[in-house]
Amino acid sequence: MKKYEVIAHALQQWIQEQMVQQGSRQWDDKGIRLPAVRRVAEQYQCSVSTAIRAYEWLEQRHLVYAVPQSGYYAVQNGLGVQDMDWQEPLDFASAAPDPRVFPYADFRHCVEVAMKQKQDELFLYGTQQGLPSLIELLQKQFADYQIFARAEQFFITSGVQQALAALALMPFPGGRTKVMVELPTYHNMPTLLKSLNVPIAGVRRTFEEGLDWDSLERQFAEGDIKFFYVIPRFHNPIGTSMKAAEKKRLLRLAQRYDVYLVEDDYLADLEDNARQDPLWAYDTHDRVIYLKSYSKILFPGLRMGVAVTPVALIASFGSMKRMLDIDTSLLSQAALEVYIHSGMFAHHRKIIRSRYAARMEVVQEQLEAYSDFEPFRIAPRTGGEHTALPLPGNIPVRTLLSRLQNRGIIADTTERYYPEGTYRAFTDQMLRLNISNVPKQRIAEGMQIIREEILKLQIRSTT
Repeated sequence: MKKYEVIAHALQQWIQEQMVQQGSRQWDDKGIRLPAVRRVAEQYQCSVSTAIRAYEWLEQRHLVYAVPQSGYYAVQNGLGVQDMDWQEPLDFASAAPDPRVFPYADFRHCVEVAMKQKQDELFLYGTQQGLPSLIELLQKQFADYQIFARAEQFFITSGVQQALAALALMPFPGGRTKVMVELPTYHNMPTLLKSLNVPIAGVRRTFEEGLDWDSLERQFAEGDIKFFYVIPRFHNPIGTSMKAAEKKRLLRLAQRYDVYLVEDDYLADLEDNARQDPLWAYDTHDRVIYLKSYSKILFPGLRMGVAVTPVALIASFGSMKRMLDIDTSLLSQAALEVYIHSGMFAHHRKIIRSRYAARMEVVQEQLEAYSDFEPFRIAPRTGGEHTALPLPGNIPVRTLLSRLQNRGIIADTTERYYPEGTYRAFTDQMLRLNISNVPKQRIAEGMQIIREEILKLQIRSTT
């Protein structure tokens, strides 16, 4: 047994002893606080890195959880203290990051450091692309995502939304005008295109069959698609990811018909499959524009995104971005640079990935345990943070949502993920189940209530 495992087992035993001594001084308002990392290193005569590995071992097994600027706390009976006391409705609709694990204190510290280190740069207009030191750091970080590009291809944007607006408005080679989206797609994309008076085309994507390849090629061949906005990984809203063969097929068609592909990799940080590469990694003809957001892993209000463009689009994208906002907040950029460089980002990403993976595991367990129930049997088994639950066509969806709300469940359909007026053209009736704001130990309860209410409405519709 390795040293860190010996320490981890000793800490686990210590936790069990503390559980029966609720009056001990180790308890505070968050529960049982474990000894500081340096104290553990001193006690067991090991390095700080070995002590950290011991805590990571416990964290991976959901025996402890970290509170920024406070330390490690024991998970009681498999539950975090905050989750045990959860009194709010179970919100399966929200896709926002879990606010209980926002790195408020850590990021505030990074802002303060950035103010000191970058004070000569923060109150001037920056560069067209973004803070050069941050771009240099992102080049290295993005290599972990299998995104290899030159510094001049990187642009820091005010969220991915700004990057999408710039792409929609800027001229593309060949003078094409239409933007193609998947049906369904990220709900803000059709609204954005409509507000910018950009013509829109659509291609069906289902979790059983993927893209409608015949329709896609036919529309590509018509010659007016300037780019296809696609979410290959953890599709929003259906949750599935493209296989490598599908990505290669899409790239071949894009090359054949001179269409660019805008890859929204918004949940890249939740990927735990090392073999699941982005679309960009398969691109050999500079057809892919790669977008990544930091909102899902940190907090939405940060409004920081990154666009990596093909060389041929650098000038056009840069001009359009500068026209839209001159510059992305230099203070936010500098704080993000400190956060990534310090290692805080990597640690926080590990925590979020572990929490969400544990919650999605509960979702999949429920889907398997009740696979005789048609919607659970058909629902895709996904990673990330959500899946989609197909509904029988005779279910009155609004009634279902109302009944769920009366039982403390907030849910949402996929209707808003279609361009206005197109949803009724499809037979898809789905609930989008997102776990980012539902405590792990309440997921099974929530899914059972959803199952019960669907069954009740099914029975009522047949009588």
